[in-house]
Amino acid sequence: MPQFDSTFFSPLVFWSIVSFVIFLVLMAKFAFPPIFEILEAREKKISGDLQSAEDIKAEAEKLKNEFEEQLQAAHDKAATIVQLAGEEARKTQEKALDETQAKCRQMLKEAEHEIQTSRNQILSEIRGYVSALTINSAEKIMKRALTEDDKKRLVDESIDEVVGSLEKQA
Repeated sequence: MPQFDSTFFSPLVFWSIVSFVIFLVLMAKFAFPPIFEILEAREKKISGDLQSAEDIKAEAEKLKNEFEEQLQAAHDKAATIVQLAGEEARKTQEKALDETQAKCRQMLKEAEHEIQTSRNQILSEIRGYVSALTINSAEKIMKRALTEDDKKRLVDESIDEVVGSLEKQA
């Protein structure tokens, strides 16, 4: 094997090293700079994309928090509106009930007053009829005319009896 022979091995190693060094120099001068530029550009792009993703994530989190705050505020406002509407409905109902009760009391007073007025009018009419009947009956019974004092006394007694019996019935 000639390649392991020392006469051939030394120059072969030497030229292999020289070729490798020339290859490295050429690669360092022509191939590595564009490769490093591409890798650096890619690193910057990835770093920028990561930073952009972080910014978008932070903005999304901020918007989410703002939305949740607005949603909570809307819920609170809705609850307040419902509560105020309930209170307003209750106040309106109480007011209507008070007005109805006041009208009922007024109607009851008017009815009692009307009943009292009718009662007094009826009692007055009854007194007139009773007094006329009493006088006529007394004159017929006694077959004579009564004096004014007699008439008055008989009328008062009759009226007192009739009113007393009416009051007992009422």
